[in-house]
Amino acid sequence: MDVLPDCFEAEERSVYETSELLHLVSGRDLFGIVSVADSVKELSYACREKLTRSGFRASGFTPNVSSNVYKDPLSMNPVDIHKKEKGCEHDIPSSDAFKDIELRICGKAVATATRSPKCNCIDKSDAEDHIHVYLVHNADASDLMQEHILLGTITGLATTGEEGSCCVYDGCGIKTHVIMKHRTLMVKHMHWYQVGDKVSPCECRCSRARLPPSRYWLFEPRCYMHDTGGWYIETYGRDKKGRTIPSQRQWDGFNEHSEKFSIRNRRRLHPAMYLVALAYRSLDLEDARRRQWNMCDFLQLPLSHILQLFKKIVNGKKKGVDMRTP
Repeated sequence: MDVLPDCFEAEERSVYETSELLHLVSGRDLFGIVSVADSVKELSYACREKLTRSGFRASGFTPNVSSNVYKDPLSMNPVDIHKKEKGCEHDIPSSDAFKDIELRICGKAVATATRSPKCNCIDKSDAEDHIHVYLVHNADASDLMQEHILLGTITGLATTGEEGSCCVYDGCGIKTHVIMKHRTLMVKHMHWYQVGDKVSPCECRCSRARLPPSRYWLFEPRCYMHDTGGWYIETYGRDKKGRTIPSQRQWDGFNEHSEKFSIRNRRRLHPAMYLVALAYRSLDLEDARRRQWNMCDFLQLPLSHILQLFKKIVNGKKKGVDMRTP
């Protein structure tokens, strides 16, 4: 599978215990998964600063991860800069909405993403959440030797509310796209547009319709752990005459920006950017629903006590009446 379909679905999880956030399906065929990363398998920046080269020589191993520790901050690669500016671990909320996620297509690790509530990697006064998406360049290598390339950064996905706009920046910090979030009757939308002087067609359109419970569906769900509905994703491009048409996307590496693609399509985002944004958007919606459930449980607790007290009073009156009757 060299390219993604020009339209497919991303089924959201309906069970909180599973780590598989989205199932990417075409028809009833599963071809990709967006899941919560198991754990961070690399040392933090603060820990790597304390390590010395002699320690690595003693073990006979010199990882590429620590090669930028002794460099000046200006000469560090974008991955290290973003990881350093994310801040302390305790500043990140415990919700799944701020956990690291990974994208796998056809069983191959394609991209990983991290999210921080605040980050000053682009604007020093920026108070919006930042999502950093990294391309796994060599998925066949071991975890310590994998090379991660910064694909881009998405800002303001959680802080702009249900309706608003988010910004997308490339690996160099240049603003390239805008995400428009809006709603229609029982449907949520996310549209992606390129930033430029000319009017840009919609590059990707994502829709999330509210569905009834799966027991009322006409067809049996494909997976009962993902039977709550999901996003419908459509990707677009332009033909030789400049008309907007459905367009497939390359997902393996940087082929989307290779020379065999025309200039008008070379600024298109890697599909991992769309899918990561959808995963975190789904986590935000899931977190909002869980907070509503917690509030309902909080309100139901006193009401249950009042109901029990009322029953005791009624039962006590009935017993008193029964005792007075001869």
